Amino acid sequence: MELAPTPIEDEDYVTYFPTPPEIQQAKMDMSSSAGSLAGLSSSGSWGNSSSKGVVYWLTRTQKFSSYAFTSFLGIHAATASITPLILGLDAGDRALLLARTYYYQATPYIEMLLIPGSLALHIGSGFALRAYRSHQQRQRYGGKPPKSVSQWRWRNFSGVSLAGYASIPFVALHAALLRGVPLWVDGDSSQIGLEFMGHGFSIGRWGKWIGTGFYTAMVGLVSYHVVYGWAKYLKVNPRNRRITAGTAIAVAGAWLSGLFVVISRLGPARGFLRRHYDHLYNVFFLRVLQAD
Repeated sequence: MELAPTPIEDEDYVTYFPTPPEIQQAKMDMSSSAGSLAGLSSSGSWGNSSSKGVVYWLTRTQKFSSYAFTSFLGIHAATASITPLILGLDAGDRALLLARTYYYQATPYIEMLLIPGSLALHIGSGFALRAYRSHQQRQRYGGKPPKSVSQWRWRNFSGVSLAGYASIPFVALHAALLRGVPLWVDGDSSQIGLEFMGHGFSIGRWGKWIGTGFYTAMVGLVSYHVVYGWAKYLKVNPRNRRITAGTAIAVAGAWLSGLFVVISRLGPARGFLRRHYDHLYNVFFLRVLQAD
């Protein structure tokens, strides 16, 4: 059996080899008598958040940056999917325009901080936290930790982490299509709405199937990552797996319902908008630009 040589002083770190109960009790007795050492955390590791070291700040950065991005996700899903499903396409377009005008696109700085800024902080701090813990392992194991406890072994990634990393390319492509390409071609995205997304489902023979698969994967991964991540933040009992799983399925289902029931059935745009949307999709897929 491989054993960690020293306890890891990180309240959020979960050891792969739990300390036996009798040793835990002995350490707790020593801690209470000495009065200088922190007790064991709920995960079975030593807690020392008062020192506020690297792990403390990286963990808090990852946590609080997710708050800002989650607020954007909630408003985006409500305006771009749930509102069209309940009140219709026109109401969804008005809600989307209202959110852009008065919320996350009110000024360029708000949008940059709320969306790419918070997302970059969340991803970067998570990666840095894993790299720092890997560095700690190398020190504890004399430069070469066993693969069974390696921070970079895919089996040692939690399901929440795997879903988060897997959703990055989907979110990046979605942002590039709806924000990057219009900004590059037109200088803004004022003509981009729900009709633009509906137009994409009608392009070519496989547009509908490609769009369905892409957004199903993206929404499923993001919903799983967000719901299970918040369950961890709120310290939901791991035994309540059905509640957490049901919440994730409900969030993904509500999000996808508006997308597939309303938006994907809009069909191609008409007139100038159809030519313009085809142009934008051609730029996105790096095809030769051909106007109808």
